[in-house]
Amino acid sequence: MGYKVQLHVYDLSRGLAKTFSLPLLNKKIDAIYHTSIVIYGIEWYFGGGILRDIPFQTPHGQPFEILELGETEIPKELFEEFLSGQTDRFRMDRYHLLENNCNHFTNECSNFLLGVGIPSHIVDLPNEVMSTPFGAMLQPMINNFFSQQGWGNAMGPVNQQQQQQHQLPMFSNTNTKTTTVNTTTTQTTTTTTTTNNKVENHPKSNITHKHYKISNKIPLILNSKSVLFEKSDVEAVFNKLKEFINKEFKGKENEQQLFNQYEKESNQLKQIIKSTDVNVSISSETLKYFDGLLSTFSDDHQFPLLEILRMLLLKNQSNQYYTNQSNPMISNTLLKIQSKKLSKASELLSFRVINNCFFSKSGINYLFNNNNNLNIIIESTIDALHSMDKILKRAVSTLAYNLSIHLSVESSNHQEQSISLLGAIEHILSESDLSNEDPEISFRLLMALGTLIYCNDDLVEILKTLDFDFNKYLNSKELKVSQLTKEIQLLL
Repeated sequence: MGYKVQLHVYDLSRGLAKTFSLPLLNKKIDAIYHTSIVIYGIEWYFGGGILRDIPFQTPHGQPFEILELGETEIPKELFEEFLSGQTDRFRMDRYHLLENNCNHFTNECSNFLLGVGIPSHIVDLPNEVMSTPFGAMLQPMINNFFSQQGWGNAMGPVNQQQQQQHQLPMFSNTNTKTTTVNTTTTQTTTTTTTTNNKVENHPKSNITHKHYKISNKIPLILNSKSVLFEKSDVEAVFNKLKEFINKEFKGKENEQQLFNQYEKESNQLKQIIKSTDVNVSISSETLKYFDGLLSTFSDDHQFPLLEILRMLLLKNQSNQYYTNQSNPMISNTLLKIQSKKLSKASELLSFRVINNCFFSKSGINYLFNNNNNLNIIIESTIDALHSMDKILKRAVSTLAYNLSIHLSVESSNHQEQSISLLGAIEHILSESDLSNEDPEISFRLLMALGTLIYCNDDLVEILKTLDFDFNKYLNSKELKVSQLTKEIQLLL
């Protein structure tokens, strides 16, 4: 059973719009809409940042309409990660009555959860009003209001300290528990990415190159450690899997036997994933049982299995099992990504699965020694870098960086793929609107760019010809982004 998604619709005019719109605008307007998304028993809305509250207990009173938008299979932890990627856009100082308001926020949420937006008459209302003669008269006043000294494009207190006070918590209403998410790192309440310490030496350590002379000046670029997605809400994942198991097994001839076997094997899997020992033992029978679930479950029920696969790749024994060239599971995952038919949740988790292959040399060899696998990864990475979904884009930019570490180590190998990836990254960085981009995405793509051109004269020359605008990132408010940009300039 999925999660019900509702849209709570409020009238900020308290009925006045319906009464006075016709004589003022020569057009009848039913309400001045404020909306919020209700899912997982929580009401989410854009106010002084992205806020959460108990349904029907927000400061806006009671909704005059509740719309049933549909059902989603996306679990709460993935939705919260999506929200963490939206915090930069939906900050208090970026609120704008016409261009970036509460209804734009709920529209983005609905698109992520269901693949469709909220009703257009709600999102389009400001433009509809501005298209009237009276609206045209109001336009300069509204623009002036949102550009007064101390406000920027803000809707909130003029006092800067109070703005910061409101912005620090991502979900900051007093009626519910506050959850703080750091948007400048990859850490959230359920999933983090960390560097892998297993590959200690830089892959290009045996290459003699002029870049070695400045090695002490490019510490970020020389990090060379793969970035992995390591943490998960294990109990939530297995609860969701149990829900799907009930659907998949119900009505089958040996239903009870299947349920009994699942209880036994799922307990084994849960213990293994929760273990902090990367060398924890796992039986071949348990892995083969899990393979059977992956192979037979319907696409709509795949994403908790992909989450478990992602975590199994962080254990030595199961990583070796899945990155053995004779095991098709990872290759099949790549083919599904390439098909572009996955749900949003499954697509995101599939990219994270591929990232976690970089946990071991066996996983790296699995991806790089099979040219078909590598071509699919490069093609899918380049394609997904154009996504507007920031959580997906963060996973994909991570993959671009992980790939860059091992691409073009030898000029005779993978040079074509390196050139393709370099061109795509340069294009994305050049076109990116920093005012609306997750700085962590920019950082990872710049890391990939710097790592690709390190000790590779051909790629250095290609980047020079592309006339990349370094000033854009040198002026970044993120210190590590500007520092990394300086390091890349040193390589040219």
